[in-house]
Amino acid sequence: MKSRHLQFDHASVSVNDLTAAVQFYGRTLGLEQIKRPDFAFPGAWFRAGHTAIHLTTGGSVDRINKPLPGEPHLALALPTEHDLDELVEELRTDGFPVYELEHSPAALRQVFVLDPSGNEIELCVNFQGSLDDNLANTGAGS
Repeated sequence: MKSRHLQFDHASVSVNDLTAAVQFYGRTLGLEQIKRPDFAFPGAWFRAGHTAIHLTTGGSVDRINKPLPGEPHLALALPTEHDLDELVEELRTDGFPVYELEHSPAALRQVFVLDPSGNEIELCVNFQGSLDDNLANTGAGS
């Protein structure tokens, strides 16, 4: 099979309350809202590093009722544990329950939270160079 150099472009997340979702992704998580083309349905786009998160209103929103590892999720990395601690405190203050995976083998820290529509978000602090190391070990980075 031919190896292709694909890049991750965006994640599309179905939400049932666009206003609450825009508040969560923009104000609570601190992502920058970016321009969205004029589609025939409501939505919002946010920048997350070098990729985008597209909030849409037309898909399924059957979700779990508490954050757990192993569920389908979107993962967002923070640079330091201090940054993660600040965000977790803000999430709890805003009434969002969080679950931290103790002794994660994949990252320094992994915390899970549900957005207002029940989509699971992982917030993590990676080991130094962990993404590059993982890609090199699988041959995906070459």
